[in-house]
Amino acid sequence: MRAGRSQSFQSEPPISTAVSNIAGHGSSRAAQYGYCFEKRVTVLSSKNSGYETLANAFDPSKNAFGFLRFALAALVVFSHCYPLGGFGPDPLALFTTERLSLGLFAVALFFVLSGFLITRSALRTPMGRFLWHRFLRIFPGYWVCLAVCAFILAPIIYQIEYAHGYRIFTAPHDSPQAYLAGNFAMLHLNEWSIGGVMKVCPLSIGATLHSNPYPFIFNGSIWTLPFELVCYLGVAALTLLGIIKRARRVLLFVFVLGCSLYAFNWLAPVVFQEFFPFRYLDPLLMLSLYFLGGALCFLYREEIPFSPALLLLAALLLAGGLMAGWFGVIAPLALPYLFLWLACKLPVQRFDARGDYSYGLYMYAFPIQQTLVFFHLQAAGFWTYFFCALLLSTLFGILSFRLIEAPCLRFKNADPRALIAKFRAKRQPVHLAAPPVESTSH
Repeated sequence: MRAGRSQSFQSEPPISTAVSNIAGHGSSRAAQYGYCFEKRVTVLSSKNSGYETLANAFDPSKNAFGFLRFALAALVVFSHCYPLGGFGPDPLALFTTERLSLGLFAVALFFVLSGFLITRSALRTPMGRFLWHRFLRIFPGYWVCLAVCAFILAPIIYQIEYAHGYRIFTAPHDSPQAYLAGNFAMLHLNEWSIGGVMKVCPLSIGATLHSNPYPFIFNGSIWTLPFELVCYLGVAALTLLGIIKRARRVLLFVFVLGCSLYAFNWLAPVVFQEFFPFRYLDPLLMLSLYFLGGALCFLYREEIPFSPALLLLAALLLAGGLMAGWFGVIAPLALPYLFLWLACKLPVQRFDARGDYSYGLYMYAFPIQQTLVFFHLQAAGFWTYFFCALLLSTLFGILSFRLIEAPCLRFKNADPRALIAKFRAKRQPVHLAAPPVESTSH
């Protein structure tokens, strides 16, 4: 989840290309003028059209995206407490006969947010720089999380469960080193199916956690990260092809087609599986659809009315769909608008001023929850278990951001050519000048 979750990209002001060119090739003062120019044009266009638009309501420097990211990560923790602690399905899963859980609902909203912000970033950042930013935001923290699970938490649990903790490193298929190597690249490009490419494999580490209510699975949250990465790569490809800039109607058509397929899957899942018997197609369709919904909201931001009446209509449609069993049909259409409306208007605008801890919170929560269950903390009751898991996960999220993510993000504007030149300069041998030879002749 992710995603799109970087405060550094969210807080950068948009720069008007025309103003930058006039003022002198994008200087900092031109960037400030460009930001003011863009906001002023947006305000004037919304006044001339007679209604406020999403473009006018969205302020890159003042919004509630940071707060909502953290709230969604906490909602995932809350949802996972039910199955991991042996408390049964969460409330939304019960209401939808386990077609949708609160955790999956939160992940879908993460993808809406990512679609909106990542599309914005792709349109205003050179492609090489865009991919570099996405790499820095996802992979360093992800790699460290894999290492913490594999080489710290799992050996401790293995020592308590089986004794001789060192033997975990000789496990035939799910040793710590196999867990790290198998999931290091996030995508398995030597596979030939959706499930093969995007799977988390191995899921277990040394057959630990065998007595937990949700046995063996050490980190069940990171399954969404390959899907997010695929969405990022899709945005990059569509940008290079010029579709995002010049053919947004193509994306609108794809969104309508995706909504039709997703409605088919929601209303007739057995028949859908007969027509499309592909593993992982269901989550790929769902998450990419919500991501595309967020992307389209950004691309059509100047045409989308920003109205409390539309917010109320979206909320009523979602409530009615939930009651009638049509939530999966209505949600991709109504949920992105409702969520982005709240992101623009909620009065929690500086929540992530000191850092975005939601990514680390999301990644570390599942192994922490499994570890707490291993030590039987869930026996103290659901709420004790939930608050302890949330507190510890937030602490790990803060450490992840402070020690790993933020230091890596400092290189987001680094020039690779300058770094390579500097590296080569250091490797060149230093030739010391020979001392002068004194003449012996008089």
